[in-house]
Amino acid sequence: MGWWLRGGRGGEPRRGVGVLAALGCVLALGACSVPGAGGAAAGQELPGGRILRPVGPERVAEHGRTTLRVLADSGEREFLKRLVARFEKKYPNVRVEVETKASTDFFKTIVTTMSGEHPPDLVQGNQGYGVDGQLVRAGLLRPLDDVSHAYGWDLDHPGGTTDQLRWTPDGTLFGSGSLYGISQSNEYIGVFYNRSKLSELGIRPPHSWAEFTAGLRKAKEAGELPLQLGNADQYPAEQLLGTIQAQKVPVNESRAWINGVPGTTFATAGNREAARELRGWARKGYLGTGYNGVSADDAVSKFTAGKGVFMIAGSWNAPAVGGKLGDDAGFTVPRTADGRTVAAGAFGLPWHISAKSDATDAAVAFLGMMQSRTGAQAMADAGRLPVVTDGVDMPDRLGRQQAATGKRLLLGDGQTYYFDWASHSMLATIGSATQDLLTGRLSVGAYLRRIERDRAGFLAEQEAKTRGRGGGS
Repeated sequence: MGWWLRGGRGGEPRRGVGVLAALGCVLALGACSVPGAGGAAAGQELPGGRILRPVGPERVAEHGRTTLRVLADSGEREFLKRLVARFEKKYPNVRVEVETKASTDFFKTIVTTMSGEHPPDLVQGNQGYGVDGQLVRAGLLRPLDDVSHAYGWDLDHPGGTTDQLRWTPDGTLFGSGSLYGISQSNEYIGVFYNRSKLSELGIRPPHSWAEFTAGLRKAKEAGELPLQLGNADQYPAEQLLGTIQAQKVPVNESRAWINGVPGTTFATAGNREAARELRGWARKGYLGTGYNGVSADDAVSKFTAGKGVFMIAGSWNAPAVGGKLGDDAGFTVPRTADGRTVAAGAFGLPWHISAKSDATDAAVAFLGMMQSRTGAQAMADAGRLPVVTDGVDMPDRLGRQQAATGKRLLLGDGQTYYFDWASHSMLATIGSATQDLLTGRLSVGAYLRRIERDRAGFLAEQEAKTRGRGGGS
């Protein structure tokens, strides 16, 4: 088998945020521009030619012995091992070389790597301006509108769920334009709970936000820690804010601000209410003490050891939680007041084809298998939640719960994305600001202003860059 594994570390936590590292380089717009909302134009020359139908073994075999080079986050190792074995069996003339890197190194170097003379054919990116925006701006990615149409991905991804992977040609606005990536993994923030603890306390597994907050109160009154939180890395508190905010702010309003739509602001009544509620949780003792010194991984370990009734965290923590708690592990996204399933979340790290690839057909075939039921089952077998869950055997009760919730989120277009996608520096800004909000160093008003100031400054820089190139998209 042609599996090569270079670099990376096993056991890396799945990402809990959008932009994991600020990238300082500013790249010039390349020649591989695409039009706006209409996607790639019919007459546009595409690297490797336009894909009109799914790419099968016969077409790939026409290229003779082919090496397909893949670069991914280390969290994909188990999934890719399974998928590569299936792919090389079906496409025997293709040797797949896989390199993985730990998240921190991966996101710091990805733009530079893709700017080289011989970049990988397939690479993972990250939604938002810090990674994908720079890759699109530099013309380093092949548009995938034709591939999506040929494979029917628009049918598997209902509503506006793929908008998070669409960009305007200059990489200054995402949410519209051509499709530059695709993902098989579905990730979102929800509420883990310990069934045994709920039973002991007389709390039913919550289905609505009112039931969940009532459960927090009851747990506190019983002397239990209501919410396990480890916020040393700062992003977990952002996940708490996003979970509360999803109950109070329309999905499109949240996305518009993250996407950089002119006229939007973070200082809204809904966000003010969400920040106030989060600060209230800290003041009521729902989060316990010392959480800003506890890592996210340690918080998961504490939760599975019985310290905490609930834990708000990413769905990707299911293997760690379920592995320890077994059938005692439960998971939910509390319904909104109007009965909708809404959560902070998005697709997992998207996959892109390099605009410089000389193995486009093999790359397309690999993405095609990744997006198929075969790829979905490989992802489920690796303990991950695929986008496509129909006909897929999830490994346990917790996985089946998450699959059902994930399907409702996708069908209802209920994922709000992640706040830190909003600018290169938003991860650090919202992380430190939320810590200050929880400890009382920032008022709610000052908190909202600090976050909005970051995004406003970033958008001003984006506009200046566009003007400096002699016009917009």
